[in-house]
Amino acid sequence: MQPAVPIDVDDTSGIWRTDGLPMVYLPRHFLVNNHLAVEAALGREAYRAILRASTAKSAIEWCEAQVRVKGLDPEATFRHYFQRLSQRGWGQFSIDVLDVAKRRGSISLKNSIFALEAGQQREQRVCYMFEGFVTGAFSFLLGLADSTQVECEETYCACDGRQGHCRFDFAA
Repeated sequence: MQPAVPIDVDDTSGIWRTDGLPMVYLPRHFLVNNHLAVEAALGREAYRAILRASTAKSAIEWCEAQVRVKGLDPEATFRHYFQRLSQRGWGQFSIDVLDVAKRRGSISLKNSIFALEAGQQREQRVCYMFEGFVTGAFSFLLGLADSTQVECEETYCACDGRQGHCRFDFAA
């Protein structure tokens, strides 16, 4: 199977692009090891707050770029965002509930890179980095100026061993 995302490589610079945005291709363990080192240095809650803000910002920027490049409406962009995350190897995201009128939803994630690298760890939720992905994309969908208006929690994690996937519940 070949990647489902188009990858354009600039002959001169070597820069990889997908959907018009520059990308970096690296081994999963490289990303996860860096993630764990920063978590250990800062503490999980401090790092979680930093990640939530930075990944929400990145999700919003990605969604805005897709509207410009592909002309998608906000809900199609939200769905496309999680499809692309799945296609780029973060894990397989599925939008289980998306109720724009009630401003809430739920997303499941199978084969999360963080859960796979962590292995089985009872009572742990290691995929919190994705909370910011969700808050950013959902705030984009709702047209909110501030992604902190969206709450998201990893309600369970695949590495806990109780479920076969992670789950993220969110609301604004």
